[in-house]
Amino acid sequence: MKRRLLALALLLVIPGITLASTVRTDRTLVISEPIADNAYLTGTDVNVSAPIGGDLLAAGGTLTLSAAVSGDATLAGGTIDLKRPVAGDVRAAGGRIIIEDTVGGDLILAGGSVVVTGTASSTRIAGASVRLENGATGPVVIYGGDVYLAGEYLGDVEVVASERLTLGEGTRIHGVLKYNAPQQAGVPASTAVDGGVVYTGASAYLPTVEEAKRFAIAGAGVFFVASVIAAVIAAGLLAGLFPRFTSRVTERVLARSPRRFVLFALLGFAVTVATPALIILLLISFVGTVVAVLLLLAYLSLLLVGYLYAGILAGAALMRGLFKRQGVSWRGAVLGMFVLYLVGIIPVVGKVFVLVLSAAAIGAIVAIAYGFAFSRADEVEL
Repeated sequence: MKRRLLALALLLVIPGITLASTVRTDRTLVISEPIADNAYLTGTDVNVSAPIGGDLLAAGGTLTLSAAVSGDATLAGGTIDLKRPVAGDVRAAGGRIIIEDTVGGDLILAGGSVVVTGTASSTRIAGASVRLENGATGPVVIYGGDVYLAGEYLGDVEVVASERLTLGEGTRIHGVLKYNAPQQAGVPASTAVDGGVVYTGASAYLPTVEEAKRFAIAGAGVFFVASVIAAVIAAGLLAGLFPRFTSRVTERVLARSPRRFVLFALLGFAVTVATPALIILLLISFVGTVVAVLLLLAYLSLLLVGYLYAGILAGAALMRGLFKRQGVSWRGAVLGMFVLYLVGIIPVVGKVFVLVLSAAAIGAIVAIAYGFAFSRADEVEL
């Protein structure tokens, strides 16, 4: 029961996990049975071949959606292929994104290569190469390098292309086509733009204030997804490459009484607060400058490792509390890091939770390192 306290804390701060949700993680994850509620999926290769009754949140190297989603879909991965309709919004970021079916809500994408053959009520895309081949039922805003448009567009279309804009044969735009590119786009004779064409030209290529805001929002979204993927991969590598050390940290924090957890957290807080003060004192002394720089590098590394191990601890707690699985695996680390990142978004409560768990991880790491440095048979007992 004591080892499940952390899992219980996670469940309290993420109501969606306890109230109608399914969490699954694996290296190769195949969803072959329908899920009636929300689904949270992670893995190297994720394939959804059964309907999702609620929202879908998925991250992985390759994501393939071969079944319908009744809610919203939030996706992050190297390659994303959405083959079936999504009733709600779709927000995705990845290296290569393919949207092959209808999106009932907004379609917001950021990727290297983006190909859309489906339609959406509203489309916003940022990518190096962007192709919309079947038009759209609502307004379209695209920021890209090489942009290609084809099909029928019921609303206005706005494009900012750093290389070129190409219109396919038979393209029909019922609204206004407004685009900004180094050179004018060739308009085939079979193409019709009912609302007229507005070309701002290379001389006005610098973005407006409104466009700059959109770029900033898109950039923040890409940074968020990239940072999530990097943290998840780093946590998985730590657990996979250093299983014994990871197991020792996890057991020290989770397998003992709540009092032990609190003491580890207090030790972590003490180290976190005291080390900067020591660095400042060393910097005052000319002799201690080199030592201060080395200590600063070690301190920053400890903070990063502590945060990653906080995700690993969260994963281990979830695996024990939800799936009754003991031990530490890279799958649990990936799940925990992903969940911890989401928890950190929650104002105040989420930040405090991440801080406490990171402090406990740092405390355990420092205790183990102290025991190793002084050749003790076991780590420091708190």
